[in-house]
Amino acid sequence: MNKTLENLQKEIIFEVKKGYPILLSGAVVFLIFTLMPLVFPIEAVRLIWIFGLGVIFPIGIFISKILGVNLFSTDNPLGTLGGIVAAPQAFYIPVFIIVYMKIPEYLPFTIGLLAGSHFLPYIWIYKSKAYLFVTLGTCLSALILGGFLVDQAFTLVPLAISIVYGIGVLLILKELKVSLV
Repeated sequence: MNKTLENLQKEIIFEVKKGYPILLSGAVVFLIFTLMPLVFPIEAVRLIWIFGLGVIFPIGIFISKILGVNLFSTDNPLGTLGGIVAAPQAFYIPVFIIVYMKIPEYLPFTIGLLAGSHFLPYIWIYKSKAYLFVTLGTCLSALILGGFLVDQAFTLVPLAISIVYGIGVLLILKELKVSLV
């Protein structure tokens, strides 16, 4: 039986719950990043940012298991598309390393803009205004705080991203209540 695009979207939204466990994981990780400059020297904080981003996905998988959310929809092509949309982030790592080597004070700016922009396709995949908020909120926070308040960027940018992601999770949960009724 051929399913319509709308049916596929409804199924993926229901099955993966719009991927909110990954966003929740990101909110926690960026909140931890906010506290890092209070504990570690800035040189260590910069490295923690680059390597610490790698824990968001595994923590998100762990959270999804606890919440009973299946993030790996294998029988829906939109699940594959969601994975393909997320995968290019691996190619951002060399960019982060070059920024770290040449202009490390702009890591929050760079990471925030690239991480925020990758959420844009999820607006369509999940029929979600919450992901529009996450994309714009993350990118604008990184642009303004990371671009103009560079001296405080390693504290302000992750705090802003954590808040944006947290609000995004709440908005997604609200959308899910509406769409699942």
